[in-house]
This record gives sequence, C-alpha cells and structure tokens, in this order.
Amino acid sequence: MAEAHQATNVFDEHKRGVELLYSDQGIRVSFTIPPPWELRQRALRSYFHMERAIRHRVYPAPPLAAVAVMVVVIVLVVQADADSWLRSGPLATVVWHIGNLLVPFAQYLPRSFYLGYLAAWTSFLGVLLLMWVQRMVLRLLLSYRRWLYLAPREKSSAVLLWGAVLKVLGGRNPLTYSFQDALPRLPLPALKDTVARYLKSVHPLLSAAEYAEAEQMAADFVKNEGPKLQFYLYLKSWWSSNYVTDWWEKYVYLKGRTSLMINSNYYALSNANLEFAVTKQRAAMAAALIHEFMLFKQDLDREQLAPQLIRGIVPLCMNQYQRLFSCTRIPGREEDTLKVFTHKSKHVAVLCHGRFFKMPLFAKGEHGRLLTKCEMQRQLAWIQETATALAPASSAEQNLAALTATGRIEWAENRERFFSEGVNKRSLQAVESAVFVVVLQDDHPADWTAMGRDMIHGSGGNRWFDKSFNLVVYKNGLAAINAEHAWADAPVLAHAWEHVLTTVTYTRPFDAAGDVVPTAASERTSALPSCRVLDWNFAAGLGPAVDKALEEAQGAIADFDLKVIRNDDYGKGLIKKCRVSPDGFIQMALQLAYFRNAGTITQTYESSMTRLYRDGRTETVRPVTDESKAFVLAMEDATLPLAAKLQALQAACNVHQDGYRNAMCGKGIDRHLFTLYCVSVGFGTESPFLKSALGRPWRLSTSQQPQQQTPNWPKVFKSIEGSKYTPKDLICPGGGFGPVAEDGYGVSYMIAGEDAIFFHISSKKACPTTDSLRFSQDLLQAFADMKALCGAV
Repeated sequence: MAEAHQATNVFDEHKRGVELLYSDQGIRVSFTIPPPWELRQRALRSYFHMERAIRHRVYPAPPLAAVAVMVVVIVLVVQADADSWLRSGPLATVVWHIGNLLVPFAQYLPRSFYLGYLAAWTSFLGVLLLMWVQRMVLRLLLSYRRWLYLAPREKSSAVLLWGAVLKVLGGRNPLTYSFQDALPRLPLPALKDTVARYLKSVHPLLSAAEYAEAEQMAADFVKNEGPKLQFYLYLKSWWSSNYVTDWWEKYVYLKGRTSLMINSNYYALSNANLEFAVTKQRAAMAAALIHEFMLFKQDLDREQLAPQLIRGIVPLCMNQYQRLFSCTRIPGREEDTLKVFTHKSKHVAVLCHGRFFKMPLFAKGEHGRLLTKCEMQRQLAWIQETATALAPASSAEQNLAALTATGRIEWAENRERFFSEGVNKRSLQAVESAVFVVVLQDDHPADWTAMGRDMIHGSGGNRWFDKSFNLVVYKNGLAAINAEHAWADAPVLAHAWEHVLTTVTYTRPFDAAGDVVPTAASERTSALPSCRVLDWNFAAGLGPAVDKALEEAQGAIADFDLKVIRNDDYGKGLIKKCRVSPDGFIQMALQLAYFRNAGTITQTYESSMTRLYRDGRTETVRPVTDESKAFVLAMEDATLPLAAKLQALQAACNVHQDGYRNAMCGKGIDRHLFTLYCVSVGFGTESPFLKSALGRPWRLSTSQQPQQQTPNWPKVFKSIEGSKYTPKDLICPGGGFGPVAEDGYGVSYMIAGEDAIFFHISSKKACPTTDSLRFSQDLLQAFADMKALCGAV
C-alpha cells in the first residue's frame, strides 16, 4: 500500500517528555507529563542526590558543621559595623562586587537580607575550599607507598606518623564514595623503566640469541617510536582519571568477540562442605539470598556501604560497585556495551524448569517497600509450582540462554533479528533489566569439581551470561555464582557474595522445617505483586538459532577440563615458617608444578589490583624471574642440600613480593605496554617491540582470590558451635575461570585460613599436552616436596 511508504520519523522514543513527529500531513508535537507518583520519586531522587553531593563536597566535615559555620558567619557579618573588615575589607569588596554582578537588583533588597545572602554563599564557598585543600592533602598522603614495602613486623616512625595523620584527615563514617576524589591518579611509569623491567622478566624465558634480539628491539623502541607514544600517553594520564581503565575495559573485554562462557565469565562457590546448608528448602534459601543481596544494594544506593580500607586507613577505589546490580552486557557487532538499568530495575528474572519468570521485589510496584524474606519465598514457591504445572517447555525455550553463550557477533545479529519487537523485545527487556538472574536448579553437584563445571557453563543453555551475575540455587539449598567480567573484577562480587552468604549463615532466618520464619511485615494481608511467565515467539527461525547456539556451547563444554582440589597438608601457618609470603610460596609451587608437568618454564600471569588509585582495576605480576627459575632448577637437583633450596626459595619469593608491590603501586609492566600499543594503533605506528612483547602467550594464568572481606566470620563460626561442623566446613573454596591460552592452564587459588589452600585448575581437553588432573597431582607433589624446606628453617 502507498500509505506504508510515507516517511514518518520519531525523534524521541521515550514514553515521557516531548515527542516530535512529522509526516506528509504536517508536524505534530505532543507533551507527556509523568504521573504524580513518578514526579514525587523524581523529586526524592534529586533531593537525595543533592544531599549526597553536598556530603561528598564537605566531607570529612559533617553537613551540620558546614551549616553551623555558615550560620556563625551570617550572624557575624549582619551584626558587624559597616566599617569593619567583614563588610569593607579587601575580601568584602570582592564579595560585594561579585554579588552586584550576580544580583543586579540587589539595591532593592533589604540590607540585612542581602548581607546574609552574601555571607551564606561566601562561607559555603569557604568551606568547600577548605575541604578541597583537605582532599588535596589527603591525595598527597595516599600517594605515599613506603608502608607497602615494610616487612610484616618492621616498624617505621615515618609510616606511623603518616598513618596517624591519614586517620585524622580521613574522617569518620565516610559514605561509600567519599574517598573517590581524594584517590591519586595511577602514575605513568618512565618508558625506560618499564622496558627495563620487561627485559628482566623475559630473561629466564629466552635463549641468549633470543634475548639479544629482544634487547635490540627494545633499544630501537626507546630510541624511535617509544618517546612519541609515551608523550601522548602522558597527556592522557592528565586528562583522564585513569590512563588504563577505559581502554582496558573497551579493548580487552567489550571488543572481545569470543563467547563469554568459559572464556571470560568466572564463578564463585559457597561452602567447602557440600553437605552443609542452612536450609534444604530451595525456595527459602533463594529468598534469603535475594533479600540479603537487595539489602546490600540498598546500602550501596544510599552510599551507606562502608568503603573498603587496607589496614583500616588506606581506602580502595569503590567505583566498580556502581555496576554490581541491574547491569547487563549488550552485544554489538563490533563492540559490546554495559547498560545499567537504575530506577527501572525492581525485579529479578527467575529461570525455573526451563522457563523465565519476572518476580517483583517490592510490594507496591516499582516504588514500594522491599518484600520480606517470607514473602519472597511465597513468590518463589508460586514460580516453582507454576513451572511444574505448565506443560514442559520446548527445547528452544529451555535453552534460550544459549544465545548468550555464542560469539558476540552471532548473538548481536540474533538479538537484532529476533528480539527487536513484540513479545520477544518485552521479555528480553525484563531479563536484561533485572537486578540479577536467579536460577532454580533441579539437581545438585556431587563435589567441588562438578559444582565448578556447572557454575562456569551450566548446560550451555541455563545461564544468562550477559548479566552482571547469575545466582544459582540448587535443589538441596546450596548456592553459587556465575559472573560476567567486564563490569568489575572478582574481588567486588566476592565481597558482596561473602557478605550475603555469611549473613544468611549466622542469622539463620529459618524454622525447623527449613522455611523462612514469618515476620510482622510478612503477615500483612495486602496482596503480593504478581509474578508472571515471560513469553517468547519462536517463529521466524528463533528455534533453530537456539539449537545451533546450544550445539556450539556444548562443544565448548565438552572441551573444558576442570579440577578443584584442596591442599590439607598445610596452609599459610606452616609457610610463614619459611619466612616468605604465602602468595610467593604458592607461585613458586605453581612454577615447580608446571616445570614438572610441561618440562619447561613458561610466561606466567598473576593478577594484582590497582584500586589504591582512582578507577583502578588490575595489573599483571610476572612471577617468572631469574630467581624463580633458579629455585625450580634447585628443587630438581637431588645433590643440593635443603638449606640451599630454602635459600633459593626465599630469594625467589622476595623478588616476587617486590614485583607484586610494584604492580599495586603502578610500576607494573603490562598495562603500560598495553596502553602504549593502543596509542600506536591510533596513530598507525608500527612497533615490532610492542607486538612481540604483547604477543607472547600466557600459558599459566593465575589469580589469588580474596577472603574475609567482611567482619561476619566470628559470628558465622559462633553459629556452628556445638554442631558437627567446624570452621573448615564453612570456608568458601573460592572460584575459578577458564584457561587464557588454548595450550595452557588457568589456576585460581584461595588461601583458606592457616591450614588449607584451594586450587581451581582449568585447561582444554583438545590440547594433548595439558591435563588438569595431572597438573593437580604435580602441584600437590610440589607442595609435599616444599614442605620439607619449611622444616629446614
């Protein structure tokens, strides 16, 4: 029909605001005014936003103190004589002049009112200036790093004085983001220093001829293209809050085109003892976990979550927490985007028996009170009953999430083709805008390895890999997490997960039957908000697309090899007897195990955080050094005495610890080289040195997982007193990730107290030279052999 070809353009697709349309018949403008309840919510949000902004600006002074200063200044100015310095001095003259410019009708105002007005904003600006100076001094103090290089029991008068001043200027009861403006920028290392550190790191990996070639490329780089690239990177370090983070997020994560499953997403488990569960009722456990996550989110939204501090005084950057909830990675053909659904995210998406449900979390729609745990259990019970009563979902519907496991280009094309309109668009929006995804799983794992495998990939079709995280609750009440990596690094989610899990464990909000104990709020007679099944239209080829995605995912799953183990022989308690850092000791054990496993030494990646700086994420520690190589060879030399091997271990660990500290302090190697390469690509500059340096594979990728980031553990251990369980049963085994290289290993480890260490070892079955079980055996043997060194002290 001819009418269908008329040009009609919509400039604004929002439901509220101004809408401008034009066609052949003319131009139409429509205004949509939000309903009163939304205007009220907008006003409240604006008020709280302004209130927090003021608190940030005047911190560490309380807002009431700032108001008191303003009142005192106003009274002094109003009551002062006309010829006093408060009203006629040099400062007063400037203020009068600015005031007359800003308020040209000032002569018509009452004199006392105008004086009070000028005194109010002048005193407020004075408070802001004073607090700005305080933050600059705090930033200078936070740039000091001598404390990080002290030995465990070493004391320094300068560090003690620094800590005392920092504690005073740091204030009391800070908001979540109070320290953000005071955190220093990540420093840009000198070009020659980074190149020298790089050459030192590859020396044990190269032959004499290869090293000479690397030295020549490095010298040419420093002489030719390097200074230009460094200059532009220096400019970026001044105009951005962090010269690494935006490019790292964009090029390492969001431009990655491979599947998120196994390759990028990671997982976190719950309790070490898989028989321990606070309740065996799946709906009750899920309700308690969802409720605690929502309380954590409320603290975060209100900035009532205390910022993380090292040693109680040194703040870490909290910026990554802003995308913990209601965040989804949206696929694109060339680059993905991270979208946070802030005020419209008031529900969770629940996957049960192959069907997605939308479960509201607030009693009065979008802006009511948070449902109680008991009410949430009732909602989840309804979902379980409904999912069971309905006819079995089709294979395509059961495995719809497999689309998020495909390559990013394929998923972007399928998303645009099948989810751009109608019921599919609405249902997809419900999943993507959810606070997080909850998976109610009908089975339960038999051991850590089975649980780790299930968490990192599931069936291939029952994890929405794009969400910031999926909370999976098993039939027996156990729970675990699958997390997308682009929005933040593992310690952020680990902090929230530890808080939620430990809180549910020690509060035990369940009765003898395992159900949530009702509260007064949950006994209200008001009807609960309705959950609903999300419908999908599988016509037009969506079903075959899901089947193809599932087949690809299951192929990757079949190739994935994982082994989760615990070294119970000893932990950091015995390691300390060697007078080395536990992390250094473990890294040397990994080097020894890899050498025995592969017959060679390989370039190794260890992740370190740079959150001592604003918007910091991670830096690479390179555990392979001349000293670590000497230790490995010493351990394989049966003629050397234990004392010589111990000396080699201590030397290797000391060098490793310095490398770790340097990485935390912005003196790493790899992020600097990475950003130099980004500049070179931007300018079209060829750099053989950078291509060579960044092209070396990481066949051993490792990461230590944080533990005890919350103060809840004493309460948790107290809650099991008199039971058959011990603290060892409740310690989290940590989590893991996939291998970085096709012919390499991914090793994540958790130091669980004084007597145990967990390892998550991954590899690819298609590679004939890697085997996760064999590596775990080599690792345990390395620990057994190194135990003798601790006894030689």
